[in-house]
Amino acid sequence: MEESFGDLKGCQKTYQKTALSQYFAPQKIEEALEILSKYGEEIKIIAGGTDLLVQYYDRLYEINNWLDLKNIIELKKIRISKNQMEIGATVTHSQLENSEDIKKYFPILSQAAADIGSPQIRNRGTVGGNIVNASPAGDLLPPLMAYDAQFKLLSVQKEELIPAEEFFVGPKQTIIKPDQLLTQVILPLPYEKTYDSWIKIGKRRALAIATITLALVVKMAEDNKTIKEARACLGSVAPTPIQIKEIRERMIGKNFNQLDFNQLGQMVEDKISPIDDIRGTREYRKDVAKEIMINALEEVYSSWWRSYK
Repeated sequence: MEESFGDLKGCQKTYQKTALSQYFAPQKIEEALEILSKYGEEIKIIAGGTDLLVQYYDRLYEINNWLDLKNIIELKKIRISKNQMEIGATVTHSQLENSEDIKKYFPILSQAAADIGSPQIRNRGTVGGNIVNASPAGDLLPPLMAYDAQFKLLSVQKEELIPAEEFFVGPKQTIIKPDQLLTQVILPLPYEKTYDSWIKIGKRRALAIATITLALVVKMAEDNKTIKEARACLGSVAPTPIQIKEIRERMIGKNFNQLDFNQLGQMVEDKISPIDDIRGTREYRKDVAKEIMINALEEVYSSWWRSYK
C-alpha cells in the first residue's frame, strides 16, 4: 500500500504547476481586449466551456491563464440594427433555438441550434464557441455561411469584419489572431421571398456529432419566379465547412421548373471531399450528400410553391 502511495506522489509531482493560475472575468469588452493584448497565446478564452473543458479535461494544469467572458453583458444580446441582425458571441444555443427573431428571419439557424447536443449543452454552449472551435462538423457553421454571415473581430488596435467563408482555414483552425476576440455574428436580414432547408445526418437523432450537414438558402426575385441567390453549404465533408459555389452559378437566374434536382445533387456529391471516420465512410457521405441536396431542394421548392399559389 505504501508503495502504491509512493507512486501516486510521484505522479502528483509530475503534474505540479510551476506558476499560479490567473483568472480574469472582465465586465467590458475593452477590458477583455487589454488582457488579450497582454497575454496573447498564453491565455485561454472560456465562454460556455463545452468544447474547451472537454479538450483539456485531463490536462487543465496546462492552462495558466483564463479569460472568462461570462460577465460581459454586451456579448449576450441578440438585436436587430437597421438591415442586419447582430448576435453576441456568448449567445447560447438555447437562445438561438428559442429567439422569435431568429425563428422569423433565420429559421434554419434556430433548427441547427436545436440539434446541438443535449439541453445542458445548449444552455452552456455559445455561438462564438462553436465558430472559433472550427470543427468541420460544427452544426451552426453551414447555416451561418448560407445566410452570408460576417464575424466581427476586435483587438486593441482595430476592428475587422470577416466573411464566414474566409474565417475557417482547416480543421480546428481559423484566421483569428491571439490578440483578437470574436464579439459578434452579423447577418443581413433576408428578403421576404427567402426559402431555406436544414438537414443533419448522424448516427442517432440526438446527442450526435454530425456525419454530414447541409444548409440551403434560396432567395427569389421580386416576381417570386426567378432565383436571385442560392447558397448550399455543407459540414463534415471537407476540412472546413464549405459552400458549393457551382450550385449558386447553376441556380441563379433560373425558375424552379428549369432545374434538374438530381443533377444538382450529383454536383454536390462530385464537389465534396469527405474522409472515413467513426461516423461514416467517404463513400457513404458522398452518397448521402446527393440525397440530402435533392431533399433540401424539394423542401425549398415546396415552401416556394405554397407561397406562390
